[in-house]
Amino acid sequence: MQSWDGERERLLRELEFRVGVTSVMLSTLDLDYILYVILTGITSGDGLGFNRAFLFLDDDRRALKVKLALGPESAEDARRIWSELEREHINFSELLPRFDGFRQDTASQSLTRKMAAFAMPLNHLESLAVSTQTLILAAEAPLSAVMARCLLNQSPFASNSLTLIHEVGGGAGEVLELRNVAVVPLLVEGVLMGAIVADNRYSARPVDSEALRSLHALGNLAALAIDRARLHARTVAMAEVDGLTGVYNRRYYAQAVEQAIERAGHSGQSLSVVVFDLDHFKRFNDQYGHLVGDELLKGVAKLLVEHVRSTDVVARYGGEEFVVLLKETSAEGALSVAEKLRTTVQHHPFVDGLVEGLTVSAGVACTTGNESPEELFQRADRALYRAKEEGRNRVRVASSGGTR
Repeated sequence: MQSWDGERERLLRELEFRVGVTSVMLSTLDLDYILYVILTGITSGDGLGFNRAFLFLDDDRRALKVKLALGPESAEDARRIWSELEREHINFSELLPRFDGFRQDTASQSLTRKMAAFAMPLNHLESLAVSTQTLILAAEAPLSAVMARCLLNQSPFASNSLTLIHEVGGGAGEVLELRNVAVVPLLVEGVLMGAIVADNRYSARPVDSEALRSLHALGNLAALAIDRARLHARTVAMAEVDGLTGVYNRRYYAQAVEQAIERAGHSGQSLSVVVFDLDHFKRFNDQYGHLVGDELLKGVAKLLVEHVRSTDVVARYGGEEFVVLLKETSAEGALSVAEKLRTTVQHHPFVDGLVEGLTVSAGVACTTGNESPEELFQRADRALYRAKEEGRNRVRVASSGGTR
């Protein structure tokens, strides 16, 4: 009777945990937070209780790479962390609000950084995979080889005798060892999207069949939550991106510039916008056809993105007009960027060299956050009109009283 009571209590705890982690994962579409929830559930004492957990996701269907790793890096770290959790009675639900602190704490990201160079090509799983006999007989094997076998079989794997090895930074680097380890593939409708690896390197607790079953069940829930978050992200991206050129659309720009102006108003830092218009675009369109015209638009968009910072925003405003939002940039800085872009376009052969001599005109406006997005754009647009009037293929900068 006592044995049955203990088993029932264990099953109730597991059910409660599974319901709790599912509820949290389904309450958000933030992929980073979902990954944190998954690994926290795997490593928390009232969750699955593994020492460490690693989550790998496919990168554009080409390779599996580590998205997040959670856990101590040494036995000393493990003892310190466990003592703190036990002393403060911290459980799974109390760890979740610590996500923002975890994300900002560089020390917490150390294990993830160690695995940053790991990449498993999905089209080479057969050649990477270790044999089943090796899994049974070997004392150690490469992490990638065991993962590849597990992914090919599309089934979970656990071992308490095999040490998995990953050489951090190549053959001459540090060696990361995983012991008492479990690997589960992440599948959605039979399609591989990633894997979870968990181990008990520091507690040496064996991974029994119940632990592997629980990890596999959590992996199935995780795969669905991750797929849902990715689908949402793709949907949002489609709503924000211009379908032809691949840069942001006018809708996204409007949101970005409004937020940037608000921040500039608080910080007092300048921001600038540059409005570009392709010169004589209709003539090129008529001469070469609309397909070539589309290629010109895509080519210009690509050049704009390649020659500004990753924090800047390039958007197609409409037709052959583009706008670039340059954060924390003065009028002089924006003029320099605009001139560089104008020159780059002028000397670039488009459509495999079919079109040469394409030019752009540009208008620049700068603000410290004391005007509306519409007013800022109108000043830049008037400066662009002035550039057109003066002969095209030039940049003009707006001031509060006009252009210069």
